[in-house]
Amino acid sequence: MRNTKTYCLAILLMSLVMPASATVIDFETFYIRNNNGTIVAPFDADMSIIENAAGDGFSASTPRGGQKVGYGTSALNGFQLNMFNTADWTTSPGATGAHPYLNIWVTDGTNYAIISSENVYMGTDFQTRNEWKIFEYNPGSLDWLLGSGTAGVNSQYLQKDGANVTLADFSDNVVLFGGPGVGAAGVGTGAPQGGFGFNVIFGDTQANFLGQYDIANLSVTVEQSQYTAGNLREVPEPSTLSIFALVLLGLGYRRFKN
Repeated sequence: MRNTKTYCLAILLMSLVMPASATVIDFETFYIRNNNGTIVAPFDADMSIIENAAGDGFSASTPRGGQKVGYGTSALNGFQLNMFNTADWTTSPGATGAHPYLNIWVTDGTNYAIISSENVYMGTDFQTRNEWKIFEYNPGSLDWLLGSGTAGVNSQYLQKDGANVTLADFSDNVVLFGGPGVGAAGVGTGAPQGGFGFNVIFGDTQANFLGQYDIANLSVTVEQSQYTAGNLREVPEPSTLSIFALVLLGLGYRRFKN
């Protein structure tokens, strides 16, 4: 009985510390743009991105200006943007160059845009971040992105009524999608267009994005209500673990009485 109680207490403790929204996402590597600005194969031989053995990161090299690579997933397409909690990763000790950044395709079913995290995003402030740049959007009003108020852009940052927005400011109707496709009107050569709504990007025209870079332990978390079948693997909810522990305690108590 003592061993059973100890085991159940351990499970109960795990249920208090394990997040209910942790997910493991299936990402894929892809190329975006060559040094000369072209966005289709053949791609520059000196540009590369290789997924690591664990499947949770990559090693990338963009030694020349204009080159850009990506690590994306379509597993989150259709997910509500304002329901995302975190996006994080670690870097290897030998990593050089600037940090990667996020490009997230969003739509309300009619309009589209890329929400970008740029400016040395390291995954520590995803939900509260108020420096979301916006690119590749439909011409005209951006109010469709927000649940209320008036949208605008200042220094490329998306704003609501004159103040920078966080994810909570986005409308419930704004969801991820895979982009409008190669050659679509209004879409530049720097946009990821592989059908992936959520992308980690390395490389750019800016010199500070050149070099070699490695990331690992990439994870994305979303609200529990956003889980769907497919590539998302859910960590058991605290309530699930607690129920399991209580069942074991009950069985142990019954055995002790008998």
